Amino acid sequence: MDTLEERVWSMGDYVDESPRVARENLARADELTEPLVACCGGRVPARIRLVASGSSFNACQCALPFMASCLPGVQIDVVTPHRFTYYEPEVREGELVAVVTQSGLSTNALEALDVIRAQGARAVCLTGNVGADARDHGDVMVDWGAGTELVGYVTKGVTTLALFLMMFAARLGGRPERMADLAAAVEVLDAVRASTYEFYRAHEKALTSMRLSYSIAADGARGVALEGALKIGETVHVPSPAYEVEEFIHGPNLQITPAYTMFFFDAPDAARERCRLIYRAAREVSDAAFLVTSAQAAEPASTAELAGDPNVLVAPELPAADLASFAYLPFVQLVSHLASSALGSSKQHPLLKRFKAIAAAKTENFVNYDGDD
Repeated sequence: MDTLEERVWSMGDYVDESPRVARENLARADELTEPLVACCGGRVPARIRLVASGSSFNACQCALPFMASCLPGVQIDVVTPHRFTYYEPEVREGELVAVVTQSGLSTNALEALDVIRAQGARAVCLTGNVGADARDHGDVMVDWGAGTELVGYVTKGVTTLALFLMMFAARLGGRPERMADLAAAVEVLDAVRASTYEFYRAHEKALTSMRLSYSIAADGARGVALEGALKIGETVHVPSPAYEVEEFIHGPNLQITPAYTMFFFDAPDAARERCRLIYRAAREVSDAAFLVTSAQAAEPASTAELAGDPNVLVAPELPAADLASFAYLPFVQLVSHLASSALGSSKQHPLLKRFKAIAAAKTENFVNYDGDD
């Protein structure tokens, strides 16, 4: 049997590993979050800014609804390193700014850390690799518990980052009872992971024929729609924008045809029925419109109707609406992985080497484990 070091892991392997790692991280939540809690100096900051890009940005968006519920009155913003560095660099008194980079090798994140240091403020870095280049740019290195992930298109790091931020918010906000919600959400996440394999097999023809993909959600599931759009674009290599559900029907829907793929995500909140209505409208145009939703005991008739729709994946009941994006993550991760693996589409065009030679997103110490550099 291959050892961990000998085996070449895929995106799918890391998705499958994520629930186990999430449970382990929940068991050591205080240990993992203590360094970031300590950065708050025994108080709740007036403002928290998470500076992140790519999948890390989307993980922060997945965590944002839960964080806001645990930290009412705290202004929580998620901004890109570019926006922070060039447009909003000032670190205010009473503010926690944390720069996020899973690899510790993203040039924009390192630049943001340098900007913080230049102001005489403490440069806090959340990372999955405390030994990477970011250590030379940050004053406090916080390992969020991602562990090893040797692929270019990360999944486990996204899930564990969102979980870390939510554990941090529950602890900082004095909401220990919400840890039970997180534990329940991990079980829903695992169930979504298992269900997605069958869902993909049932829709393999459609999901390997994507030419343009829309990811659509209300704010309660915005994070997973953003990550779905990014992952499909990265791996399947088709145009893949994300839209808020109501914005979708104010322009972007006017170009859809039966050839379009659309993924809808709803949360059990006030916008749920509107999201489902727009999903049903999209089905009138394209057979490749899909919905990821959850069962809720308070609405058995609606759930039963959706369960009979083959284009709907119904997750188990969520412990709270603010955990929808987190729990649905394996769906977008696995659809991207399975479709791109079947198509062999994830390899980059050879001319990207020239692009990266001019404008690199990673430092020279970055290793491309996908082998297409």
